[in-house]
Amino acid sequence: MVSKMGRLLLCVLCAFWVSISFAQENQAIGTLYLSGKVVNENKRGLQSTIYIYRGSELVREFPTTKIGKFNFDVAMQDSITLVIYEAEHVSKTILVSTKIHPAKQKKDHMFPFFIDLYPVGRIPSHIDLDRPVGKIVYAGGQFVYDSDFMKKANAELKEYIKE
Repeated sequence: MVSKMGRLLLCVLCAFWVSISFAQENQAIGTLYLSGKVVNENKRGLQSTIYIYRGSELVREFPTTKIGKFNFDVAMQDSITLVIYEAEHVSKTILVSTKIHPAKQKKDHMFPFFIDLYPVGRIPSHIDLDRPVGKIVYAGGQFVYDSDFMKKANAELKEYIKE
């Protein structure tokens, strides 16, 4: 026979185990898998460097392959700034937000895309965090480019390149 103290201890341990299992299950969140290719103005693969910022802090840097391919992931409920840089081209900055409703954050998502870079001419290239050209957001059950933001930003970038 189990004593009252033994039963109480067993109940406490069971409750503790259930709460840990529930907490672990609720903490599981999905991932946004970003993959793609950097191309030049002729749509040919372009080796470049990708910088990932959280706010103004650089958190990761890695090269693309020789033909411009890349892939990396972002956890749900995060916001990053993605910079694609190649010394002789105008860098491009893309804002990525994986902040979505908690009920939908457990699912993994894929977002493949191309980034085209334009030559800078005689002006030295630099990383431009203040001029994002795109924004990746969650809408309609999937991650998409914010098309209104992208149209406006690309028009401004083309004007900047002409100067």
